Formats: sequence, structure tokens, C-alpha cells
Amino acid sequence: MSTEIEIIPNPTPTPSQPGAFEPKDAVTYAYDTLSWHNSDSVAHRPAPSASNPEGWFPYEIPPGGTSDTLALAPNTTPSEPYTVNYVCANHPDEKGTITVNPQQ
Repeated sequence: MSTEIEIIPNPTPTPSQPGAFEPKDAVTYAYDTLSWHNSDSVAHRPAPSASNPEGWFPYEIPPGGTSDTLALAPNTTPSEPYTVNYVCANHPDEKGTITVNPQQ
């Protein structure tokens, strides 16, 4: 199964937050994949933190583009849900969380 997070234009954009993640807080399952689709008019770069911009993808997602898929628990079998924080490395005020539940 795959989960996609949409990057949408922010209804009240600022220079540090032109877009918004939808859903901001996503839910997925271990061994599922995750991707981001950029529906905004500027490039975005989902990352584990602003200080680690290449942690997941070595590129920005251009307007209209979709990221490669990301497996959040490729080598583990979590027994409890856990949370992964993420941020747009280009716009550090754009933040979200991903809850990874044990495999269905």
C-alpha cells in the first residue's frame, strides 16, 4: 500500500511557508511506502529535518512533480506505532508528522 502527501498552495503564504502539507499529519503502516506530490507553484523538499535536507531525497520536488517512494521501516518490524517528524528543507516552517503503525 502507498500513502501520498500532497503539497498544496498555502492559503496564507509567507516566504518561509509558501505551501502546506495535506495531510500535515499522515498515517501509514510498516512496509508501506510514502510519497509526496507537489501541487504548489514552487519546489519543495521533504526531509527528516532542515539540517538534514538530503536525508530522504537528493533533489527538490518541482511544481507538478512527485517524489520517489520512501519506505519508513524497510528493515524493522515495529510492535508499537512510532512517529517520524518531517519538514520542507526549503521552507522550515512547513512541518508535519507521519505515524507509522505496525504492519496490518
